[in-house]
Amino acid sequence: MADLFDLRAIASRTRTPVMIDVGANDGSFAAYLSRTFACERVIAFEPLPSRRDQLAARGYEVHSVALSDHNGEALFNVSGADSASSLLPLTELCKSEYPQVATVDQIRVPVRRLDDILSPIESALVKIDAQGAELEILRGGKAVISAARLVLIEMTFKRLYAGQALFNDVHRELDIQGFDLIGFRTQTVGTGSGEPLFGHAVYEARGRA
Repeated sequence: MADLFDLRAIASRTRTPVMIDVGANDGSFAAYLSRTFACERVIAFEPLPSRRDQLAARGYEVHSVALSDHNGEALFNVSGADSASSLLPLTELCKSEYPQVATVDQIRVPVRRLDDILSPIESALVKIDAQGAELEILRGGKAVISAARLVLIEMTFKRLYAGQALFNDVHRELDIQGFDLIGFRTQTVGTGSGEPLFGHAVYEARGRA
C-alpha cells in the first residue's frame, strides 16, 4: 500500500535531531525515520527482551520497559507476530482479522512513565506504536512529548486490544498537549467490513513548525 503522506515533505522543513521511538520492536522503522529526518540520536523503548541486543547493535539508546501512565510491573502479552505484542489482551475482532497475532506467551515487564525516564528534548521526533497503550503513554509523558516537534502515532478506529482508547480520545489528548493533526501516513481497513481499523497519524507542534 502506498503511503498517504510523504514524510520527506515535512522532514525538509523540520529539524528533529533526536528520535524517541516507543514500541521500537527490531528498530527497522526507526532506521527509516532517522534517515528521513536526519536524526543524530535514537532513544528506543521496547519491552521485549529478545529485541534489546538488536536495537543496541543499531547504536540506539535502549530502555527495556513498557511505557504507560504509572510505574510498576505488568504482564506483557507476547504475540506470534511479536510486533503486535501488547500490555493489553487481543479482542475477538483482532483475532479474526489477524489470526497470526495470537498470544503465545506472557512475560512480566517493568512499566514506567516516559517523564520519569527522560527530560524534555526540544525538536524531538516522537514515534509511538504501542498496540493499544498510546493514550496512557501520552499521559505519562506529557513533559517530554509536549516539548517535541513531531509525533507519529498509531491511531485505532476499532478496538483491536481490550480496553484501548480509540482515535477521538488519543486525538483529544494530543490537541491538549499542543499538537495539530496534519495527515495520515497509512490507513488499514478490515478485510470483511472494509471499514478503517487503524492508521498512522502525523502530528506537528502547534506554533513551532
